[in-house]
Amino acid sequence: MKVILTKDVEKLGHSLDIVEVADGYARNFLMPRSLAMPATKSSLANLETLKKHDERKQSKLRVAAQEMADKIGEGTLDFADANVGSGGKLYGSFGNADIAAKLQSQFGVEVDRRSILIPEPIRAEGYYSVPLRLHRDITVNLNIKVGNPTEAPAPVALAPAETKESTTQAPVEEAVEEAVAA
Repeated sequence: MKVILTKDVEKLGHSLDIVEVADGYARNFLMPRSLAMPATKSSLANLETLKKHDERKQSKLRVAAQEMADKIGEGTLDFADANVGSGGKLYGSFGNADIAAKLQSQFGVEVDRRSILIPEPIRAEGYYSVPLRLHRDITVNLNIKVGNPTEAPAPVALAPAETKESTTQAPVEEAVEEAVAA
């Protein structure tokens, strides 16, 4: 079934894209949640005007996201008041909601917690680099300092869960290549 997406759907497309999906997926998931509408003749004819409106809206959102990115800039989000135990382990953890609240208090920037692309909560003292998606085209790396680490090493990059899977397969592929070469 061909549908027109009304909102961005992860791993499917952006708003106002025409996509082909299974009938059940469209009827039971996308349409009840107002994420898509059927691609009828009348909706396809109206699509061009909708795209013009969406382009204007996206350009305004892109400008606002760029301003937020400039405001955050090269600053470091500081969780110095973290409760750190022996061995650098935290009592508790810092997740998306904690990072969003700290961004609001430290930089005055309100960010949706779902735009912070951290695969798992931070549970250890140190420096971290977390990707922050402010717009579909703008992603910023946010530097986070947790606790009071003694050294200032390069920040540990926390990648989204998708990237994590590909990095775990790399050693397997190298082992297979070594076995074939031997």
